[in-house]
Amino acid sequence: MTSRPAALSIIGLMSATADKARTLRLQRLKSMLEQRLDNCAAALEFLISEIVAKAPQVELWEQLHGAADRDQMEIELAAAYANVTSPRRLQQLDPAAQAAVLMHAADFHQGVIGDADGAQVFLERVQLVAPGHMESFKRLERRFESQGDQRSLVRLYAIAGAADAKLGNELASKVLNKIVPLPATQPLPDDACKYVAALARKHHALFDVIDAHCRKTKRFALAAELAESSLADESVPAPVRLKLRRRVIELYTGEASAPAKAIGYVEALLTDEPADEVARKGAEKLLGSRDVAPRAAAALQAARRNARGPAAQ
Repeated sequence: MTSRPAALSIIGLMSATADKARTLRLQRLKSMLEQRLDNCAAALEFLISEIVAKAPQVELWEQLHGAADRDQMEIELAAAYANVTSPRRLQQLDPAAQAAVLMHAADFHQGVIGDADGAQVFLERVQLVAPGHMESFKRLERRFESQGDQRSLVRLYAIAGAADAKLGNELASKVLNKIVPLPATQPLPDDACKYVAALARKHHALFDVIDAHCRKTKRFALAAELAESSLADESVPAPVRLKLRRRVIELYTGEASAPAKAIGYVEALLTDEPADEVARKGAEKLLGSRDVAPRAAAALQAARRNARGPAAQ
């Protein structure tokens, strides 16, 4: 059995060996960046390991980009970035490290190869792994504003606003003001609608706004899906939950035409509120649907009985 002093000695030796190896790798990288960049992949791997070790090495990242430009290795470094930023590779890092690597990729594509569209993709990925990340947020906001891209601004604000309580109020107002004027010919992408619904769980006025937008753009099933996903959040206040339950029933028994999805909500609402008009009308509509008609009839019968009260039964 190894004694405690011996174990500590072994640990110290291993640490010293690791420090020495890291120092040698750092020296080799600096030498390569000063002389000729001939192994982009190795340079990136080392710098990413430094990020993981909480050593940002900002100057070395800048030198790497400068060396790629100097040595005409832009294509090789772009390929190396594509490899290390693949979702499968990045998910091995914590969110902060992922964001840092993606920001460097955005800087390279914007500043060295002049690929603004490519840089945008990386900046948007930063917002997904670290919602509200300030630098990527500001850069994306400037770009979308210069392009007049209201839909992308809505998506950006919804992602950041849901993650940052301090920004939430301001960004929720911006989202509301940008969605309302959107014509039916310019629908928000489905994923942007979902981000808005997530923000609405803290800023409830947005529920009506995103519902109206989905109706305007004839996406009734999506409107129902958004309301359902919000009902799964127990933090949504009871009055808002009641409104959402009613809206789900109206959609599934109406434009979304999915009676099988409506019956559970009808039953639950009639159990809680036997006299609820929306639930009763929904149940009556479901009487015409063969698959759920027996359940709808039973729910209506129970609701009428419960609405009369114990004395009348």
